[in-house]
Amino acid sequence: MSINSNKAIKEFNRIKNLGFVENIRPNHHDGSAGNTFEHYLGVKENNLKDPDFLDFEVKTKKKKSSSWISLFTLKPDSPKSGDKYMRDNFGINDEEYPQHKCFRTSLYAHRWSIVYGNFKYKVTNAKKESKIYINKADMDENILDKNVFWNYSSITQGIKKLKNAFFVNYEVKKTGNKYFYKYTNATIFLNYIGDSNFYNLLDEGIIRYDNRLGIYRSGEKKGLLHNHGGGFRANPKNIDKLYKSKIEV
Repeated sequence: MSINSNKAIKEFNRIKNLGFVENIRPNHHDGSAGNTFEHYLGVKENNLKDPDFLDFEVKTKKKKSSSWISLFTLKPDSPKSGDKYMRDNFGINDEEYPQHKCFRTSLYAHRWSIVYGNFKYKVTNAKKESKIYINKADMDENILDKNVFWNYSSITQGIKKLKNAFFVNYEVKKTGNKYFYKYTNATIFLNYIGDSNFYNLLDEGIIRYDNRLGIYRSGEKKGLLHNHGGGFRANPKNIDKLYKSKIEV
């Protein structure tokens, strides 16, 4: 076990022994448990492409949740305004705010997804071109649009912070108007296997691409466009397929 692994385990146990700690964010949302855990680790909130703590990327997951976990967010290389392009060309008018379009879906490489009942979409791993495409097709699977893609080089940059990962489970409770988190157990994943393995898992549907181009539903930004960050996600049961070894804490 590495020195950094020992430090990570020691820090996790220290935070675990604090019991329920108050949410440091003004609102409870998907990322607030992670923000709170990193606060107690002494990590400043950032969107950097480097690991969060020591050489570990830190991820949090609600205990017993089967929700897929974001590995990394990544805007397309093409078109330059890829997210806007997808919203404008793939999205549908929002029911509450029809002046805006939304495009929220999960896409796989091993099968087509019918999105909004009108078109089919699929992620395509074009190995010879070193690109990942989003293909839009009609219901007969005739390709209509393949303008959105990522270069392998950009995928590599997104993946690089996942060399080692620290996945933390938590419980949540609400007291009055405040939320509290208790960090119960963790898994340390060591030695990322490599990009070829990542692409194989994408081809098998174990990794997928999620797009979350929506609308703010509340708060001072209510009614404005919201980009929650499209990116590549994996089922928590399969995270270990990305790594050579793991340690349960």
